[in-house]
Amino acid sequence: MSLFNQATFHDAVNRDGEFQLAGRFLNGALKLYFGDDSVLLSFRDGKLAAMTAGAKFDSADVTIKGSIANWQEFLKPIPRPFFHDMFAAIVRDKFEWAGNSETFFAYYGAFRRMFQLMRDCATR
Repeated sequence: MSLFNQATFHDAVNRDGEFQLAGRFLNGALKLYFGDDSVLLSFRDGKLAAMTAGAKFDSADVTIKGSIANWQEFLKPIPRPFFHDMFAAIVRDKFEWAGNSETFFAYYGAFRRMFQLMRDCATR
């Protein structure tokens, strides 16, 4: 089940000026779980270098997990309260996160913009 157009999302992230500014020094990986399926996003010099299907033993700096239903709500153009922002959703136990807190918070502005772009590319 694809919740968003991955090719369009990949291009949008790499063309987006706000993401480029907030993530200009980002080097690392973010693994997103959509239910049991996962996607590994690899960043190099502030660009989304690769986006691949996640494998069981992938290494990632930050991992975010959510149910399909919670991702569907999060990706709505106007989501319910606390689904408007990933951190708010994590605090309210709608998503789980793990990994390097320094990376997560240092690049949260970039991740937040990236999630907005993902929302813009959501399949409805």
